Amino acid sequence: MKLLNIALALLATSAIPVFAAPVDLGSTAGYTPYDAYMRPVKRVLCAMPASKASMDRVEQLMREGRSFRYVHSDPYNPALPADTARRQGGDCKDKALWLCDQLQDSSARFVIGKMKRSSSVTHAWVMWQNEGRWFILDCTLNWRPIPVENVAKGDYVPLYSFAKNGTYRHAATSLMLADSRTTASDPVAATRR
Repeated sequence: MKLLNIALALLATSAIPVFAAPVDLGSTAGYTPYDAYMRPVKRVLCAMPASKASMDRVEQLMREGRSFRYVHSDPYNPALPADTARRQGGDCKDKALWLCDQLQDSSARFVIGKMKRSSSVTHAWVMWQNEGRWFILDCTLNWRPIPVENVAKGDYVPLYSFAKNGTYRHAATSLMLADSRTTASDPVAATRR
C-alpha cells in the first residue's frame, strides 16, 4: 500500500501529463481566407532555422512581449517584427509574429483562432513544441507559456495555423465558416483583437 501511495504521489507531481488532451495540429490546407494578409508571417516562418528555443528563452520572450503595449494596428496585416519591437507595442497578431521571429524555432506556428469558442472575433497566438509537449504562447494576454493539456475545452480554439513547413486548417474551422455565412461576408473582418 505504501508503495502504491508513493507511486501515485510521483505520478501526480510529474511534469509529464498522464492523459494529455489531443493537440489539434490541423490538416494541410491549400488555401485559407487569411492568405492575402499572411505574407509577413510566411516570410518570417520560412526564414526560421532548424533550431530549438529553450524554455528559459521562451519565458523571457513571453515577459518581454507581454510588457509591450497593446496597440491596435492594421486589422488585417501583421506588423513586421522589427516595427513591433521598435514601438514596443502591437496587437495580438503583431505580438505573435514578433514572438515567432524572436523564438527562431522551427516548431513555432502562428495561429489564428478564437480565444473562446463563443467569441465573435479572432485572436492570434503561437503554438510551440518543447520536449514532445505543445504550448500556447500568447504574450498579448499571458506572461508564461500554457501547456496545451491545461487549456480548458473551448479556449484557444485554432482555426488556421502557419508553420515553416506549411499551412493548416483546424477542426474548428467550420465555426468560422458558419459565422461568416450568417454575419459578415468578409471572414477576416472579425480580426480586430
